[in-house]
Amino acid sequence: MAEFHFSVRPKVWIGNDSLLRLPLLATEYAGNGAARALLIADPLLYETKVIDRVKGLLEDRNVQVLVFDEIPDRATSKAADDALRLTRGSRSPLIIALGGLKTMMIARATAYAAGSPSGGAGAKVACADIDSILEGKFAASAPIGLIEIPTSLRHPFMTEDCVVLTDGRDRRARLVRLPSASPSAVLIDPALTASLSPKLAASCVIDGLMGAVEGYVSSRSSFMSDMLLERAVTTLSGALDALIARPEDPQAKADAWRGSFLAALGQGMSSAGIGTAVSIAVNARFAVPKASLAAILLPYSMESAAKSRLEKIAALCPLLGEDATGLSAADAASKSVEWLRTRLGLLRIPSRLKDFDLSLDRLVDTARDARELDFVNYLPRAVSVDDIFDFVKMAF
Repeated sequence: MAEFHFSVRPKVWIGNDSLLRLPLLATEYAGNGAARALLIADPLLYETKVIDRVKGLLEDRNVQVLVFDEIPDRATSKAADDALRLTRGSRSPLIIALGGLKTMMIARATAYAAGSPSGGAGAKVACADIDSILEGKFAASAPIGLIEIPTSLRHPFMTEDCVVLTDGRDRRARLVRLPSASPSAVLIDPALTASLSPKLAASCVIDGLMGAVEGYVSSRSSFMSDMLLERAVTTLSGALDALIARPEDPQAKADAWRGSFLAALGQGMSSAGIGTAVSIAVNARFAVPKASLAAILLPYSMESAAKSRLEKIAALCPLLGEDATGLSAADAASKSVEWLRTRLGLLRIPSRLKDFDLSLDRLVDTARDARELDFVNYLPRAVSVDDIFDFVKMAF
């Protein structure tokens, strides 16, 4: 058996009213007395008063809050540079991230760059901007405290020491592994997702399901990741069915978060896959939501994985609640894919990349961008840029 290593960071709280723990955590990580924090927040959350609520919780405990909300729909590393200047100017010892994956990663890059060099032997000098991080020049730092409050029903890189950002210089997707880049704590409060539309909520669940499935078939998977990811698939598929039947069911969203948490744990021990790589790369260059891309790409990712991990795609069938009794591995795998396509039909979610007015010739660069993401090295079989473009063409 291959060597197995187990280590988990950060601290995570999941459940209704988990947000109420924020003041205690903020004073712990920012210091008592005149504690300060920079809140990096998705501006769309003003509509639901979530930002005001978070500010109120902190200010009631004498934590001074400065808000950074200049995060456009197609934010790049330039937004992180702006947040970094504000962090350094205010000397905030703590960053709180509130929003979706884009906001989480802007906050991570900011917290990492705002930290001091470790000062140990061989430590690199702190660089002045986020571009330096994307180039791997900020490898030895002590990040300032970071608390993440995700609001989009999934957080695939929750436990991984990495930053995933769109490079503001060329709009290429970048994934950089940075020691201790994961947050100090994560607060998952299902009530914060109440404002998600039914279709967006379902797409986010499918995005979480893609991470679970791709981690399950990855060449890095282990007995531990398999146990977590099998449970994640069962929980997420059940939550998806519940959201289709009862779009406003709060229990369905709570189950979706539990499944997404398991998926993040499992993916952290394993690896993401080709669908995740392409969705990140396309989202970086074009105005297409990552959750919508996941819904398009997951069936093709499953079909691609079946060519070399047939037994695992077949094993998904009962995990998805389908009866696989008497079926061959090939038939069970096909039934797993059909289960997903049936749900996509019920949701009336776009099923092709061309539905977003993308042109195939402009997607060539995304295949190269996707191949440069390091986790692509752990797909069930080795792929080249041409192989990834062939995958893109299938989904186009």
